[in-house]
Parts: sequence; C-alpha cells; structure tokens
Amino acid sequence: MTAKRTAGFLLLAATCSLLYYYALMVSIETSPLVAVVLGVVCLSLLYGFYLEWPAISAKWEGPVFPVKDLKLFLSVFVGALVSYWLNVNLGLGAVVASALVGVLAGVVVPAYGVPIYCGSFVGMASPKVLNETGIILAAAVAGVIYVLAQDVFNGFGGKLGTIACSGCILACTFLRHPLLSGVVPTWDVGSRLIVTSVVAAVAAYYVNVRMGKGAVLGSALVGLAGGLILPALFPEIGASLATVAICASFAGMSSKARIPNELLMAIAGVIVGLVFMFSSPYLGGAGGKLGTTAFGSVIAVNAAHKLASKIGGQKS
Repeated sequence: MTAKRTAGFLLLAATCSLLYYYALMVSIETSPLVAVVLGVVCLSLLYGFYLEWPAISAKWEGPVFPVKDLKLFLSVFVGALVSYWLNVNLGLGAVVASALVGVLAGVVVPAYGVPIYCGSFVGMASPKVLNETGIILAAAVAGVIYVLAQDVFNGFGGKLGTIACSGCILACTFLRHPLLSGVVPTWDVGSRLIVTSVVAAVAAYYVNVRMGKGAVLGSALVGLAGGLILPALFPEIGASLATVAICASFAGMSSKARIPNELLMAIAGVIVGLVFMFSSPYLGGAGGKLGTTAFGSVIAVNAAHKLASKIGGQKS
C-alpha cells in the first residue's frame, strides 16, 4: 500500500513542481517583483510536500486494489471522453464542457461525481495536442493515477486537475505530441485575471464549504457561470477570464481543514492568477493544467499558514 501511495504522491508532486518551476523561470526573466513572490510560493510549496509526505505510510486495512478502484478508474475514463466530446465535437469549449460534466455528475451520480469531474479535466485537452486516440490514452493513464493517488493530498483543491495533467503529459510524452506555448498577458489584462481569480476562488469555496454543496458543485457552478457569462460581458478577454475563473474555482474545492477561511482562499486566488499568467508559455493544451495551478496554490497557502501558526505558538 505504501508503494501505491508513494507512486501517486510523487506523480502529483512532480507535475505541480514542473508547472511552478516554469512560472518562476518566466517571472525571473520578465518581472523581478513577481519572481520574488513566486520564489516564496515555491519554497512554501516544497514545505507543503514535506508536510504531506507522512500520509503515504498511514495505516491501511484490506486489499491494495479493491473492486472500488475499477469503478473509480472507469469513472475517470468516461468523464474524460464525455468532456472531450462536448468540448471538441459539440464545440462547447473546454470550460463549459468540463463544468457541465461536473454539474451533471454532482447531481446525477454524486457517489462518483469526484472521479468523473477529474476525468472531465482530461477532456479539456486541446485537439491540437491530443486527438481521439490520444485522449483515450490520457484518460486511461489519468484513471490509473487517480487510483494510485486517492489517499494522498486529500482536501486540497486542484488535486483532480493535477491527476488529469499528469495523464495528459505522460500521454503526450509517449505519443511524442508537443504541448502548446502561449505568451504572458500584459498587466492591463493580468490585473483583471487576478481579480477574477480571487472572486472565483472565494465564490467556489463559499458554495463548497459555507453552503455545504460540496467541492464538485462548488467548482462546477462557478466554472459554468464564468464560462457562460464572462465571454458575453467582456468579448475581448472574456474567454481568458472564464478560463482563469474555472482555474481558481478548483482552489475553492479545498476543504475547511486545509483552507480554513475566505481570506486564505483569496490569497490562494492571487497565486492562481499569477501562476496562470506566468506559466502561459508552457504546458499549453494539456487538460488539467488549470487544476495543477490551483493545487500548488492551496498547498503553498496551507503550508505557510501552518508555519505561521507554529511560529506564533512558539512566540506565545
């Protein structure tokens, strides 16, 4: 069981670390002030991984791979294919497609809403990166990683997207499909991305924790609203705002035990917005990149909060 958890832990930590490394390197080249901020965030992220490492050796009773794991795998797999079909074949776009799958899964099959929603992030992959064959492989790999990682990093928003991103990156590597590259937005756009990110993260957290609707509906409702409303309100940058909104909503999937209040979630939203901007040149088109962005933010905030509490307790 330890080997299973270790594999899941390392895959998620490696994927998240890669994205945050890219964002830090780009910020060093383009914005020294942001580089300082992201440098601190990256250190906090590494500390967060250290704090979570003992989870791999937690006590476990029963078979290593119970029958439930097959159902979880299939849920991720089906969620990915449905999301991709809505995204590409029906032309709904990645944000609306994923959010719609999340809402339907949360309402119709809540017992498997989480793995289905995880699969929907794989389906957000660009067809320029993964075609029908590629998405099948990515869905299968993500399903396996979901099973391996189900007992680590629990309660952190963005975990599902990081699983999806891991599956997409590994599938692209195997198929030798290059990922896409973008440009860092200018600050007139970036400032609005950060504001949108903060609002979306806090809104999803509020629906999830305060209203008690759960992580899947909290994120999916905010993502769906953003995907439908923001492009209409802001035709020039609405698509980018909708994308960062659903990205930040994944941070809002965090449990109260991990992120205890809206202030800390707002800080995570700022980090999401910055990493969203400065990781633009890398890993484009990979489903789950947005969730990975959120995942790193809440781990870093959680770790910093624990460290501050520890130091405060020692001083008192």
